[in-house]
Amino acid sequence: MSADDLERWRAKQAHYQDPRVVDEYDARRFSGAFSARSTAKKWNAIRRALGPEFERCDTFLDVPCGTGRFAGLLEASGKRFVAGDLSFEMLRAARGADGFARAAFGAVRCDAARLPFADASFDVVLSVRFLFHVPRELRPAILAEMARVARRAVVVDVRHKYTLGAWTRPLRARLTGKRVPYRASLAELEADFAAAGLVITRRAWIAPFFSEKLVVAAVRADASSASASNAANASTSANSSNTPKASNANDGYEPRGTKR
Repeated sequence: MSADDLERWRAKQAHYQDPRVVDEYDARRFSGAFSARSTAKKWNAIRRALGPEFERCDTFLDVPCGTGRFAGLLEASGKRFVAGDLSFEMLRAARGADGFARAAFGAVRCDAARLPFADASFDVVLSVRFLFHVPRELRPAILAEMARVARRAVVVDVRHKYTLGAWTRPLRARLTGKRVPYRASLAELEADFAAAGLVITRRAWIAPFFSEKLVVAAVRADASSASASNAANASTSANSSNTPKASNANDGYEPRGTKR
């Protein structure tokens, strides 16, 4: 990682701990009818990325949670969650978000690279508007840490290069003098997740060719292999016997304590 990339990353982390930035955050990004529709589209993409698993996922870690953008939507869907963020100011705002008091287990200041939770503490780790800020060299370690505390899936929104805007951005950057932000190819995204021991299972595109936003769901590679093996065994068993077998899987939430 270059010194410039590291400096930008540290500046970005400091930026979101500024009380003035936090106070203006929602007004700048999520106010107005268009932004409200944007949040609804993102939530629908999260649900599509999880697919049928969404209904079986009861507990979420929202990290970084920001101002609690998805607290009300999680609560309305019958989910419980922990809000995590490196910024005390963001956590202060998140505590006041609609749905937080009714559905949140609590708010925890934490670094996504060192989450203070035991293995498999949540059904889903949800991370929105974060990974594309992280220098690529740091992404696998952060994704692996998210996977460690997730029982079922890691759901992340990313930025991709398959848009009309991505083709014109270099020209606009030359005209304005601004840096061209990195936007990933699908191969690069899969490589980043694979380096974290994850396999992308579903992609939920948001306005293909017009929006660079994409939500992906991923599971641990060992879990994906085990699932494929179990499916093959189930198919073999079904072919050899018509006797139904009950499942004793426990999908409930079990507190796991904290990582020491």
